[in-house]
Amino acid sequence: MTETQGPLDTVPEHNYPPSITQNNYWAVKELINQVVSEDQEYVTWKLKDVRTGGTMNSYLNDFFDNPHSSNSGKINRDESHNTLGRNNGVDGKIKKTTHINSVPKNLRFPRDIHNEQVAKLPQPRILDQSEQLNLLLTNLDEEQMNRFEVFRRTSLAKNNIKKISGLVTNQTVAANINLLLAGVGKIFVGEIVEKAQDIKKRKLASFMASKFREKKLAAYRLKKSLKKLTLMVESSDETVEDSVDENESDVCEDEDDEKLVRQTDNFNNIIRSRLNSEENRIGIIKHYNKLVKSFNALDVSVEKYANGPLLPEHIREAWRLYRIENDTVPQATWRTQGEGNGWMFR
Repeated sequence: MTETQGPLDTVPEHNYPPSITQNNYWAVKELINQVVSEDQEYVTWKLKDVRTGGTMNSYLNDFFDNPHSSNSGKINRDESHNTLGRNNGVDGKIKKTTHINSVPKNLRFPRDIHNEQVAKLPQPRILDQSEQLNLLLTNLDEEQMNRFEVFRRTSLAKNNIKKISGLVTNQTVAANINLLLAGVGKIFVGEIVEKAQDIKKRKLASFMASKFREKKLAAYRLKKSLKKLTLMVESSDETVEDSVDENESDVCEDEDDEKLVRQTDNFNNIIRSRLNSEENRIGIIKHYNKLVKSFNALDVSVEKYANGPLLPEHIREAWRLYRIENDTVPQATWRTQGEGNGWMFR
């Protein structure tokens, strides 16, 4: 086999029988499975990284694991008391409750349980603002410190803030108000940029999952083509028992690509053909070598795109999510100027 860049090697079109054996098929299949397994671990790790954190269930374990707690006993006593009151001492006769839409007094929500558990923890000494800032700075790593310094040194242009506030209100705005608007605008821009970074991270995760799907499909087609070629070269009645169906036809992913459709149809005709000819073998070898190059070129790693720039689509999606999540952004009809309502700053 000739050497190519990647985990798999192509098959020569001439003098190929010595390299096409069942032992070679099992070795190549094991290598393909190993590569796919490593990519699967990487993809799983990256997908977990972009998902949300835990839920309130972790705070309820102690509450549910202790069925004999004082709260459960209180609930049982209340329920038995209410039942006796409604029965009036007569078995089988229950009065209708007068509170139709009332909330039970002993009802407890997960947030309440969590707050109670937090309140029982030893509370540290309350730090003033300077001590909190020093505590924050001492626990930042190098990357976080660089971002913090850039955020502190960055400021919006005062002239632009003054111009925008004047256009919106149609009057002169005091300098201290413009300074306040510049600070608020800086925080707002920071939130939009951070959300755009999250959008970019999710886009990369989606791109990674798509590449991994293509790689798994190419891996299966590689094993199918190599198994079919091995059985044709060895020309024995023995079959290779595994989960790969060498007679399964391929499905064209892009039906608009005429060249790809034609190549897929030709390969399917060879797969379904029972003729063990040299022409069919060469056709399978060409198809296999093409799949090898595609498999070696597919890279599911997205680390090389981590420092890429933000795109306009990231900002638009971040702005859309920001409006949905906050639901406090004034509508366009409120941002009138001149002698309109002027509700933007009132």
